[in-house]
Amino acid sequence: MSASILILHATAAAMKAMHTPRTTGALRYTTVRGISVRAARTRMAAYEGLGREDICVLGGGFGGLYTALKLSKLDWGTCKPRITLVDKHDRFAFLPMMYELTTGSVSCWEVAPMFEEVLNGSGVQFLQGDVQRLDRESKLITVATGDECSRQLPYNQCVLALGSEVSYAGVAGAREHSFPFYTLDDALQLREALLTRRLGAAPVRVVVVGGSYIGVELAANLREWLGDKVDLTLVHRSDSLLSNSEEHNRRVGTQRLRSSGVKVLLDSSVARVTEDGVALSANGAEQQLSADIVVWTAGSKPSGLAASLGVEVDAKGRVVVDSALRVCGCDDVHALGDVASINDASGASVPSTAQSAMQQAEYAAWNVRAALRGERPLAFRYANLGEMLSLGGAEASLSSLGVFNFEGPVASAARRAVYAARMPTASQASRVGLSWAVDAVLAAAKKASETMRS
Repeated sequence: MSASILILHATAAAMKAMHTPRTTGALRYTTVRGISVRAARTRMAAYEGLGREDICVLGGGFGGLYTALKLSKLDWGTCKPRITLVDKHDRFAFLPMMYELTTGSVSCWEVAPMFEEVLNGSGVQFLQGDVQRLDRESKLITVATGDECSRQLPYNQCVLALGSEVSYAGVAGAREHSFPFYTLDDALQLREALLTRRLGAAPVRVVVVGGSYIGVELAANLREWLGDKVDLTLVHRSDSLLSNSEEHNRRVGTQRLRSSGVKVLLDSSVARVTEDGVALSANGAEQQLSADIVVWTAGSKPSGLAASLGVEVDAKGRVVVDSALRVCGCDDVHALGDVASINDASGASVPSTAQSAMQQAEYAAWNVRAALRGERPLAFRYANLGEMLSLGGAEASLSSLGVFNFEGPVASAARRAVYAARMPTASQASRVGLSWAVDAVLAAAKKASETMRS
């Protein structure tokens, strides 16, 4: 187990180095071809004489929070800009761990720390509120802060990291009668609903709609948590689960669901959702599937706010950016994460994952600084480090770089170790890592004690 974790950490460290722009000199200037250290120092001196700049980061998910933190760590000399992070929530959600939060195997402070706590000591200001308007002419951002109040934030550089939201694809009743599973609030509300309903004598009938990463991981974790207290069915419109996943993870994830007793219905589309369950359409026929709880994981879309901000968006509503993550036609606005349409060097679309957003955050921060200094930006390069699936309890699956494939407790421990290391701050990483290590030791001791008694 320790060897696999060391391999993953070494791989992650090497790939992170590939995606961190190289620096040189005491002030760690970006080494862009054609710009000498002396020229960079001259530009820095000129920049420091201009007064303090304002950088606004809109959205506190992986892309936004990690960009803000990276900006705060860059060497700005004696004139560090004001960095403001805006989000409508008061907590950062480490979304890959929302399954465990729903089942109660991790605590809220571990995977959903308060923004003020995460940003403490970083110099980044946090403003909780809803972004209403981006005025590119006057360079002002209007934020509704509650109680019919609003604030206007000036900016010299703005970063759009507004994320995504659930898409019901026009399915009747889905919004009214199902639980989405895309945010911290979604996870907590689903947990509360399940805790309430499992008190009954009969098993809770749960239907999970969608057989991609979220649906498969959630179904596996719910089954592990509730056991015989749940009658669980996963519905997917395609002929196989995890179609975008690595072959190893696709095989392990599918086997895990079937072996644990989760009913899997493939080639089945949801025609509508009602108070009593879902109506399925398969092979031209329709059937009713009764359910106490329906969970919707069948699709998401970019935040609708992006299209209202006056920037260019594609047919899917994603903000169009260039290779440096700059919004097309806007030298003072960058975009990243789920809200942006980003291609890699080969022209292929970059996946909307936490891994991708964290890589983009490194480049977005560097390029914001380059824009303020009048330097050449860096083109984004994406590297797929692999993927990890949570499959309930000590079960997981991991595939990295097409070489390292693990499953079971080894993959589960490696997944926890990697995620602990990728927490937004060193303080949070150390606290979470210690907490999870203690939990693992206690679980092992309990298992050993039960084995001895039997």
